[in-house]
Amino acid sequence: MRSLVALIGTAGLVVSLAACGGSTEQPAGPQPAAPAGAGQQAGTPGQELAGIGSTLDAIDSELASDGSP
Repeated sequence: MRSLVALIGTAGLVVSLAACGGSTEQPAGPQPAAPAGAGQQAGTPGQELAGIGSTLDAIDSELASDGSP
């Protein structure tokens, strides 16, 4: 069951990232200051998804180790 939830969540994230990636609109008005560390590159979308996948795997492992249903 958890694998199905993780798969659905990952698929939803991919769809939302794909939708955001195609947007060329810029928000109107002044831009807020960038938070600390914002200058660091997150990597390619594939690298981001791999990182998200490993985070989901870690959460799944943690849930499995504490006996959660």
